[in-house]
Amino acid sequence: MKKKVLFLSLASMLLASCGGTPASTSNSPASTPESQEKSTVVEQFNITFNDEDGNLLESKKWNKNSVPSYNYVKQDTEEWNYTVEGWSTTKGGNVLAALPAVTADATYYAIVSKAKQVYTIQFDTDGGSAVDSLQKEFGSTINEPAEPEKEGYHFVSWCTDSSLSTAVTWPYTVTGNKTFYAKWNEKTSISDYLKSCVTALNQDPYSYIPDSMKPTYSANYVTQNDVTYDFTSFTSISTVNYGGFGEQWQMVIDNIMQSQNYFAVLSLIETAVNTSVVAFNNHFDKNPSDTNKEITDTGYYAKVNFANNLLTYTIQIKTGKTIPFFGEVLPQIDMTYDINSKERSVRINLSDTNAMRYVINDNSYIFAIEYGVEAGHRTAYCSLTKDEDENVTGHIYEYITLKDKDAVKSCADFYIGDTYTSVVGNKASGIIGFDGYINELYKTDEGKLIGYKVKETKTVLTVSGTWHTLWFNLSDISGITNVKLTDHTEDNDNTLNTKNVYVNNSSTVFTPAYNTQIIIGKTSRKFDIEYRTRHFYGLQDQDLYHYSVSIPMMFIQDDHDKYTNFTDFSADMLATNNITSSVTMATTLLTKIRDDYDNLIPTFITNKELMDSDKIITWIGTAIK
Repeated sequence: MKKKVLFLSLASMLLASCGGTPASTSNSPASTPESQEKSTVVEQFNITFNDEDGNLLESKKWNKNSVPSYNYVKQDTEEWNYTVEGWSTTKGGNVLAALPAVTADATYYAIVSKAKQVYTIQFDTDGGSAVDSLQKEFGSTINEPAEPEKEGYHFVSWCTDSSLSTAVTWPYTVTGNKTFYAKWNEKTSISDYLKSCVTALNQDPYSYIPDSMKPTYSANYVTQNDVTYDFTSFTSISTVNYGGFGEQWQMVIDNIMQSQNYFAVLSLIETAVNTSVVAFNNHFDKNPSDTNKEITDTGYYAKVNFANNLLTYTIQIKTGKTIPFFGEVLPQIDMTYDINSKERSVRINLSDTNAMRYVINDNSYIFAIEYGVEAGHRTAYCSLTKDEDENVTGHIYEYITLKDKDAVKSCADFYIGDTYTSVVGNKASGIIGFDGYINELYKTDEGKLIGYKVKETKTVLTVSGTWHTLWFNLSDISGITNVKLTDHTEDNDNTLNTKNVYVNNSSTVFTPAYNTQIIIGKTSRKFDIEYRTRHFYGLQDQDLYHYSVSIPMMFIQDDHDKYTNFTDFSADMLATNNITSSVTMATTLLTKIRDDYDNLIPTFITNKELMDSDKIITWIGTAIK
C-alpha cells in the first residue's frame, strides 16, 4: 500500500545515511488483510418526486436511512390560490405526516389544494354618497349597484378608468381587484338642453374649411374677363390664370355648397323655431314632472321629449315655404341632443326625396344630402374630423342615381394641414372613360391648384398597363412661352389628343414623345398638352359666381419600372420639338405630389368602397310622422 511503501523508503534512506544496509524487501513479511486500508460502500436508492398531475419534478439517488425532501412551490394564478399540503405515495392520495427514511426506491406525489382567489371591488363616487365595496371570487359577476347621489349633479355611469373615458359593461365579471369611478354631469334644466340643441341650426361644415380653400376667399376672386381665353389663337402663358380648384376639391365644395341650400330653410322658419322654444322654456321652467311637451300653433306643430339623457325637438311647418332650388315645400326639422356625448343631430326634411342630416361633435362634422326626384336624384355624404393640431381629414361620396341604380359614383379623401391641402379622388369629367385616381395638391394658405398626378390602368393598342402621369401648369414648364389649341386634323397622327397643339408661335403641330415596344410600336405618350378643367369664383352684385374654365396643362408620365419618361423629358422635348425645356416646379412640391400619390391613393381605394347611395339614404333617415 502506498503509505507502507513510503514508510519503508524513508527507513532505508535513514539507514543509508548512517552507513547501514537496508534489509532486502524480498525478505520482508507479506502484507495481511488486516493491514490493508478498508473502503466503505454506502447503499443508495432512487427517490422520485412528481407534481399533483404526475409530472416529474425530480428523481435522484438518496443514501439509505437519509430523509428525502423536495421544496415544491405551486404558483398562484389570477383565478386560483394554491396550497401544497404535503406528499403522498399515490397520486391524489392521503398526505403523509412525514417522509420516511430511505430504505428502497420510492415515488411521491404532491398533494395540492386550491381555492378561488377573492378580490375587492371598490366604488369611487368622487364626492357622492358612499357605495360599499364588495369581496367576490374570481369569475363571479356583479350587477350595477344603486346609483349614488351628489348634490347638483346627475349620475351618468360607472367607469373603469379614472379619466372616465370607458363605461362599465354590466354585469361585470370579476378577474382582479378593481376600482370603479363615478361619472357625473352637472345638472341643468331641460331649457338649457334645448338651447344647446337649437344652436346646431347655425353651424355648417364650412367651419372646418380654411378661408383660403373656400370659394368665398376674396383674394382669389376673378371676373369673367379674367378667365375668358381664346386658345384658338396663340395665348401667352403669363396671361393664363393657373389658380382655381381642380375637380377633386371642386366636388367637395359642390356638396358643401349644396348643403347650404338646406340652411336657407332655417331663416324662413326662424320665427316659428324661436316662438316654440320660448313656449317650451316657459313650460319646463316650472319643473313639471312630465318631460314631454307638444305645441300646436296656426303655422306649426312642435314637440319636445327628454328621456335617457337624450333631448329630441321636432317642428313641422304647416304652411308652404318657397325655397330657392327646391320651390314650395313644407319643412320639418328634427333635432336631437345627447347631453352625455354632447352630440347634436339635425335633420331637415323638405320632401320624400329632398332631405339633409348633419351630426356635430366636438371634433367632427358629418352631413349627408339627398335631392332630386324619384326617377333621378343625387345623394352625397361628407365627414370631417379635426385633430388636436387643427388638421382636418375628410371623406366625401356622391352618387347620381337613375331609376334606383347608381349611374355615377364619385368619391374623394382630403387632408387639410397648415402647409398643404391634399385631395385624392376619382372624378375626371375631362378624361373620357376615366376609371382611375387623381391626387391634387394645394398650398393651404393660397387655395390654388399646384398640380396633380393621375393613376390610370387601361389598354392601348392591345397593351394593358398602369400609367402614372404628372400634370403641370404650363407656367411650371420652361421653354414654352405661348400656346394655341385648334380642332384635330387628319394630318396630325397624334390621335390620342382631340386637339392640334402649337407652342411658341410655331406652325408645326406640337409632337409628343412615345413609349414603344417591339412589334407593337407606340404604346403611350410620354408627354403632351391637353385641356383640363379649373374652377374659379368671383363676386358680382353681391352674388357668388362660379366659372368652369378649360385650361391647357402639360402631362408627363413619371418614371416607373423600366420607363424613364420624366427623366428623359428635356431630351425628348429637344428631340421631338426642338425646344429646350424642363420642369421648374419646386422640388418640395413635386416630392409632395409623388408622396401623396404613393401614400394616399391606396387608402382612397379602400375608402371608396365603404359607402353607397343606399347607406347614405339610410343614414339620413326619414321624417318623424
